[in-house]
Amino acid sequence: MRKRWRLSSLLLILLVASTAVAAQGSILERLKAEYRKIHSVKGDFIQETTLGVRKKTVYQGKVFIVPGKSRWDYEAPNPQLVITQGDRFLLYDPINKEAVKGTLDKEAIVTRGPFFSLVDQIQKYYNVTETREGKTPVLILIPKEKGTPIQKVTVYLNPQTLLIERIETLDSLGNLNTVTFKNIKTNVPIDPAIFQVKLPPDVKVSHP
Repeated sequence: MRKRWRLSSLLLILLVASTAVAAQGSILERLKAEYRKIHSVKGDFIQETTLGVRKKTVYQGKVFIVPGKSRWDYEAPNPQLVITQGDRFLLYDPINKEAVKGTLDKEAIVTRGPFFSLVDQIQKYYNVTETREGKTPVLILIPKEKGTPIQKVTVYLNPQTLLIERIETLDSLGNLNTVTFKNIKTNVPIDPAIFQVKLPPDVKVSHP
C-alpha cells in the first residue's frame, strides 16, 4: 500500500496542531498553556514526500483532530484515509481496496490523550531545541532513544503569530516528509461519527 512508510512521521505532526502563543518566554512553556484551551482542530494540509533520491510527491487533503483521535482525508493525487484512535490506526486505500490496521509507534504517542499533556509527552521521547532561522522560530526534535524510525523533526512557526506553519520529518532511511498547514481552525464542532469507518466487504485488510 502506498505511503505506509510515513505513518509514524505523519502522526508526529499532531504535536503542533496550529496553536497560537505569545511571543515571550519559552516556546514549549507557552505551548503548554495554549494547549489547555484546545478541544478540536480542523484545516487543510499539503504533504510533500521525498523517498531517498526519488522524485518528490505532493499530496493534499483535510485534517480533523480531537483529543485521542485524528482523521486525515487525502484528496489528491489519490483518495486515501488515515484514522487514529488511542494507540491504534487505520490506513485505507479505497482505489486499491486495501486497508492496514495496526498499533502506533510509541513516538506517535502525541496522538493520544488530552491536548494539555502533549508537550510533556513530546519531551518524554524527544530532546527539544528552540532556535531561529532568520526571524522564524524553530523547534528541533531529536529522539532520545537510538534506532527509532524518526531521525529528526523540525517545526517552523509564524514569526508574527507563532502559529505552526510547516513541519519537516527526516526518517532513519533518509526520507523527507514535509507537511504545511493552511486554513487551520481550533475549537470548532467536529462530528464524532467521522472517526468511525465501516470498510466495504471487498477490502483486503492486513495487520502488520
